[in-house]
Amino acid sequence: MCFASIWRSIDWVAVSRTRTLGRLILLGCLSGCMGIASLGAIQPAGTETCSGPAALEAERLAHPSADVYASLGKWFSENRKLGCAVEALHSGLKLEPGSERLHLLLGATLVSLGRDSEALAEWEAALKVDPSSKAALDGLARSLIATGDYAAVIARLGSIPRDEALTLDLASAYRKSQMFDQSAQVLADALKSDPRSDGLTSALVSLEVHQSHYAAAEKLAEEIARVKPDDIEAQRIYLRTLVLTGDNDAATPLGRKLLALAPQDADLLNLNGLLERKAGEYAEARTHLEQAVVLNPNDFNSRVNLGLVLVQLHELAGGTEQLERAVELGATEPQVRFELAKALRTLGKTEEAQQQLKLYQQALKDEADQSLAVLKATEAAQAVKDGDNQKAAGLYREACAAEPKDAGLAYRLSQVLGTLNDSAGQRAALQQAIQANPDFVLAHYDLGYMEFQGSENSAAEEQFRLVVKLAPGNAQAWISLAATLATESRIAEARDAVAAALKLEPNNAGAISLSNKLAQDPR
Repeated sequence: MCFASIWRSIDWVAVSRTRTLGRLILLGCLSGCMGIASLGAIQPAGTETCSGPAALEAERLAHPSADVYASLGKWFSENRKLGCAVEALHSGLKLEPGSERLHLLLGATLVSLGRDSEALAEWEAALKVDPSSKAALDGLARSLIATGDYAAVIARLGSIPRDEALTLDLASAYRKSQMFDQSAQVLADALKSDPRSDGLTSALVSLEVHQSHYAAAEKLAEEIARVKPDDIEAQRIYLRTLVLTGDNDAATPLGRKLLALAPQDADLLNLNGLLERKAGEYAEARTHLEQAVVLNPNDFNSRVNLGLVLVQLHELAGGTEQLERAVELGATEPQVRFELAKALRTLGKTEEAQQQLKLYQQALKDEADQSLAVLKATEAAQAVKDGDNQKAAGLYREACAAEPKDAGLAYRLSQVLGTLNDSAGQRAALQQAIQANPDFVLAHYDLGYMEFQGSENSAAEEQFRLVVKLAPGNAQAWISLAATLATESRIAEARDAVAAALKLEPNNAGAISLSNKLAQDPR
């Protein structure tokens, strides 16, 4: 198994913001919660029946209030009835429509259901109540990142005071935009102010690893481990980096030390098991890895390592089962497919082994394509810095050819082509971005603007309506929609759209100007 997967398979930005999620936990929500409001049991789409504990249902009937809805919603959430929680939150907002708390909780619930596009409206509504809300900004940034709108995150967070969570959001947006220098700079600047931050350090170490800057990653990890000798998370960062760089002699004693301090830590059990597997200590590795799987059955890393250990112990059936389960859980390293193919062949399952070999070869190609795309995109970004947009366009085209489903790459190509006045190429790149990510707000907006500039008002309206649906808190999108409707002589609708923009940003000069012009129209 490739060492890099140990690190890359972990969402370090998500892991490192554990402490910052306390804001939402204090509001009674991690996966989403809030109460219920209808006089009968709420039953959302599907077959999910929404009925809470008898005591809470009785209180709801006698004295319906936001607090009761919150308690019921929390219960729904804890019992994984998230559809019920969504319905409850909507009902709660009918009673308290200006509640920042309810909008935050509804946003978190929608995120937990993978409905980030819908969550955007809730984060924006919360920010309308309190524009300085860090929790709402963090939620908004994460949902924008989830929908691929990295540029919006950069624009929103780039010039405001940030706490650790928002810094991680901004760094993540830069990284996903493959603007690695900017991501590193954001994290490095924040670390100057808070050099003892585990979260910021782990994010920067992860970034260095992603770029194969292993020496820099190890230096960072070693420094925080030295400064915080009693902080198990800081020591974990160092352990992971040592394992990644193959310094097993230093990693082994540190791993054992940390495991003694936290014997029920699934991650540490897996790392120790991996080191023992590498050292040929299969019995010890098996014990630790089996414990890791029990504690965290959905972690494919420990299952991969356990599967490889069992194969070495000639327990092929058990090893194959673990490797197959690891693949089901998301293991993507080509080597996993290869090892599974070998085990299946030894078991006489020739056809299945051949299928895994085909998947292995495809995974190798995908990995090579991804590496090529990253290389070309990095070169293209440098070409843009150097002012050579023609060269950048060619490089971005090569990157897009290698990774045609990467919406961010296609969008950056469209921006460069725009500077070169290549309208046909820009349009094609925007359409490619939208095909890769139908919720890519910036791509829809830019395409709408192109349609508007070309007097294709109907097509422009279609794009702008998609934008305000995906990002209802974006005032500029409402202004653009209003301008398009006005051009079509649909004055009443244009007035409604610009009113929506002014409701979001009362002092927006563009919205005020357009509103005044529309007011003068007699229609």
